[in-house]
Amino acid sequence: MILSMGGLSQISWFQFLPVESELSSLPDKSIKADQKDAATLLVLSSHLQLQKEGFLSTWTNSFVGPWDPSQGLHNPDEKIKLWLFIPGRHVSVVESAQSAVVKLRVVASGCWLAPGDSEEVAAALSQALRNRIERALLGLSYMRFGDVFSKYHPPQIEESFRRSHGYCNCVKA
Repeated sequence: MILSMGGLSQISWFQFLPVESELSSLPDKSIKADQKDAATLLVLSSHLQLQKEGFLSTWTNSFVGPWDPSQGLHNPDEKIKLWLFIPGRHVSVVESAQSAVVKLRVVASGCWLAPGDSEEVAAALSQALRNRIERALLGLSYMRFGDVFSKYHPPQIEESFRRSHGYCNCVKA
């Protein structure tokens, strides 16, 4: 209901993974951890660029294949994915977002219709919306402390003699 009122009843989504040739440019291809770090860096830098340009995006970890408990906490088949959400129906990534995802490839896409039928897409969209709200609050002088946002009020010049610090109002996220 809220998404329909906000004009987000139809949202095109795109899921990205790094282009393999970008990862194979590492000097030692046998070091899988370096490839995973490079993949993470590519996805996170693309995500930050999309965020700066005002796009609705997030990243998630996904598992490829069965998880083997003998591998410890880190599954070697875990991959980081970038999600891009664009209001309306789009069959391809809009031109203004293409420079941010040039080193990534689309592995899945679709159109999410409110209330949606995919739990994975809904969870990623929810995180992308939280990212957008958090960026907006930070721009309004709110600071995040866990799940709580506090508005920072800098001290006035005449108050600075009485108090050396500003004060905060708390808002639960």
